[in-house]
Amino acid sequence: MTPYYDHAGIAIYHGDCRDVLPTLSFQVVITDPPYGVNLGEHNGAAECRAGLLVKRGGYLDTPDNFSHVVVPALSAAIAAASRAMVFLVPPSMWQLPAPDAIGGIFVSGAVGRNRWGWSNLIHCLLYGTAPGLEKGAKPTAIAKTATAERTGHPTTKPLPWLRWAASLGTSDGETVCDPFMGSGTTLVAAKDLGRRAVGIELDERYCEIAAKRLSQEVMQFREPCMALLQNDPRPCGLDLGHAGQHAI
Repeated sequence: MTPYYDHAGIAIYHGDCRDVLPTLSFQVVITDPPYGVNLGEHNGAAECRAGLLVKRGGYLDTPDNFSHVVVPALSAAIAAASRAMVFLVPPSMWQLPAPDAIGGIFVSGAVGRNRWGWSNLIHCLLYGTAPGLEKGAKPTAIAKTATAERTGHPTTKPLPWLRWAASLGTSDGETVCDPFMGSGTTLVAAKDLGRRAVGIELDERYCEIAAKRLSQEVMQFREPCMALLQNDPRPCGLDLGHAGQHAI
C-alpha cells in the first residue's frame, strides 16, 4: 500500500488495520485502541454491514464492534510483535490475550467511577519483556498530571504518557506500530525519541491531523556563546566597530 504520509522513518497508512498489518514489519506495538464505549456516537450516520454497526467514513465504537473488530486485529498485532503496550480499561481489557504484566498511568484527579469508587488508573497491558531489563528494572506504572493536546480527536492521550511508554518499551533501531493511530500521538512520541514508527487509521480526518503534527519540525538553536553571556561578545566573532550595531 502507498503510505498516506512517509517522512524520516515515520509512516501513516489510511485504511483498515486488518488489511494493512500483514504487509508491515515492526517490533513493538504501542496503542490506545477504541474501548467499545460508544461515547454517544450512535446516530443517524451509521449503517449495518455484515452484522456490525459502521459509521459512514469510519468506525463506530460499540461493544460488538470492539469484540469483532478490535480484539482480533489487536491480538494479531500483539502476536506479530516482540512486545506490546496496550492502553485499555476494564471490562474491555479482559477480552484480549492475557498480558505478561499490567502497568499504567495513575491520575490523581480520577478518570471515572466504578462499583468501588473512583477510577484513578489508566491500565496499560504489557506483553513480552521490557528491553534492557538486565540493566535494571523501571517502573511499569507512573503518576502523570499532563493534559492532552487539543487535536480535534475526541480521545487524544497526553504526549508525555506515550513518551513514557515508548521510552520503557522500545530500543534504538526498533519500529513502533500503532494499529489504531487516531491523531498520531504514539508516532509523535516515537519521533521525539528517534524511533521509527508506523500508524494505521481508518478515518482520513485523523490521518490528516497526525500528518500535520508530524510535519511540525522543532527549530534547532545553536549552543549559546558563553563569552556572550558574560557580556564580552568579542570571542563570539561580533564586530564592535559601531556601538549599538549588534543588539544582544
